[in-house]
Parts: sequence; structure tokens; C-alpha cells
Amino acid sequence: MEEMEVKRKALELAREIAERIRHGEFPEIEYPPNSQKNILFDENIGYIFSPKTYSKIRGSRVKSLKTLAGVLYGLSRALDHLENGLTMTKRDFYYVHKVERLKGTLFPEDQRETDARIVLMELILGMPREAFSITSDPRGWIYGDIELIDRSGRVLRADQVGEMGYSVPPRPENIKFKRIGVKAVVAIEKVGPAKNMIELGIPEERKIAIAILQGQASRSMRRFLRMLSDEGVPIAILTDLSPWSLRIAATVIYNSINSAHIPYLASPEARFIGILTKDVEEGFFRDYQFALEPLTPADLKAAQDNQFLPNLQNEFWQRENRWFLEKKKKAEIEIFKAMSPTAKKLKELFVEYLREKLDEHLGISI
Repeated sequence: MEEMEVKRKALELAREIAERIRHGEFPEIEYPPNSQKNILFDENIGYIFSPKTYSKIRGSRVKSLKTLAGVLYGLSRALDHLENGLTMTKRDFYYVHKVERLKGTLFPEDQRETDARIVLMELILGMPREAFSITSDPRGWIYGDIELIDRSGRVLRADQVGEMGYSVPPRPENIKFKRIGVKAVVAIEKVGPAKNMIELGIPEERKIAIAILQGQASRSMRRFLRMLSDEGVPIAILTDLSPWSLRIAATVIYNSINSAHIPYLASPEARFIGILTKDVEEGFFRDYQFALEPLTPADLKAAQDNQFLPNLQNEFWQRENRWFLEKKKKAEIEIFKAMSPTAKKLKELFVEYLREKLDEHLGISI
């Protein structure tokens, strides 16, 4: 159904432009930009795309005419892929423009040009790029007792399809959950600590799932976590204690400014469980401050910028962020290794930390 809707909208747009040209008029495309004026923020919902202003791509201007032609060309290539069951990455989309006949017209200077065109196509159609065959980064895995039915119709269990679990696909909307046998999902920023928890058997023993974010959560992972949250599964977020990691956690909970026009990427019921500043100052890691790392200049700049991000204005986020500006330090999840002389001790520490945090922030006993 979605494929038909994409095709309908794209062809309708092309027909409108062709009709105006036939009548000797300059073609135009109106769309709502993802500008600050069109984006609201609500602590209980996250970023909200609420168009109040609209922009026009006017065929009467040389620069705008190139943009208009680029949109039509991009949609034609996307529809060709869609109709033939193919997908393309943003890098693929860049290369479909690097052809001889487009030199001097739509031949891009770099990928930023075609990436911006993809966002423009999303705004014009009012649909995410995945709907018209341009896939998001499928980065991320989920490991745990979750049975699901994927697009092929196969029944899979997320702790029995590889040592890191189920690789979340670009279009998780195609997934249906058959059975969820976990008390909570712990979304972890880094691969190493998450994989250690899996290797130590913690998901099976404690009836939790581990979501491996692999840095900033991809759009597909954020959508997948939202789907689990909508099924009533509590979501906990475990990251480094760093300015960047605050953004990672906040993006899972609230979505991001850049993706505000894409719905259902926020999980406002999710909870950030750590690493928190109080863990370092007076809690779990208070005796291991020697293992903290200094902020890099880029880290410090991120902390300064965090002061003004809409999704970090709550006093909790601001208090966490002030710690970076004052202490100029950060803690990484790997600090558990500094505390663990043996694998057995590492497991005990992981379990103790998760037990304490899941109870405190989500009221869940493991």
C-alpha cells in the first residue's frame, strides 16, 4: 500500500509540473521546510513537526529550477528501484547522479548535495526516504527473547539468529511481534560492553533484551525501539557519561531536529539510566575517578552546544551537562573493566548496576 502511495504522490507531482509547462507557466513546488519555525518540542512527546510556514521551489529562478529538476530526477530513480524491488543507500543515490549526461546540470559536487535532496523529497512527499526505496542506515542489533515475524514471513527469535542477535532492518515497520518474553530492553551505546553482557549470559538469566546502538541510534533502531515501547516494553538507555552520549540518549527519547519531520522515531517512555554524574560523584564509580578520561576540545564544544539544544533544556539534562563544563572529564562504559579483575566480577558488576538502575528508573526487578 505504501509503495502505491509513493507512486501516486510522485506521479501527481510530475503531472502538475507538466501541466503548468504545457500552459506556458513556470512550475512550482510548495513544501514545509524542517526549519525551526516548523518544529516544536514537548517533553512528553519529543520533537513535533508542525508546519506553519511553507517554501516554494520556483521554476522561474535558475537555482530553483535545478533543484526542481533534481527532485524529479531523484524521484524517477527511486521509483525505478521501488518498482523492481531494489533499495539504495544515500551513497547509491549520490552515484546515480554521477553520470556523464548530468555534467553541467545535476552532477553533484559532493554527497551533501544529494543528501539534502533526499530530505527535500521527504518533505515534499510527506514520507520517509525508506518509503521510496532509499534505506536508512540499518546499524544496530537486538538480542533477547523476542519472537518476531519479518518481511519474508519467517518467524525469528532475536537471541537465536547470531552472536549479536537480530540485525534491525531499514524498514522495521514490516516486522510483527509474535511473542515478547523480556522484562525490559536495555539500549547500549557501545558494541563492546553490550556484547560482553550477551557473552556473559545476562539477557537469558535476567530476562532482558540488549539493543546495541553502535553509537548514535540509527533511524531504523529508533523506530524499532518505539515499536517495542508501543507494545508496552520498558526501554532503558545506557551510554557513556559524555556530552555526545547525552545527545544519544535524548535522541532515542525525543527524536532529533533533523528527523523531526519523520514520525514515530521518539520513545518518550524510555528512561536514561546512566552513566550518570551521580554514579561518578557518589555512586557506583565513586572510587574509580582515576579511570575518568579528559574531555577533548570537540567534547567540550559539544557540551557548550548542549546548553542550547531544545531536547536538553530540562533541568536534569542541564545538570548532567554542567558537570562536563565544570569537571572537563568523561566516563566510558568500559570503566566496568577497570573495576573487574575477572570475568566473574565483571558479570556481577553489570548485574548489580542494571538491577539498581532498572529498579530506580523503571520499577523493574531483575
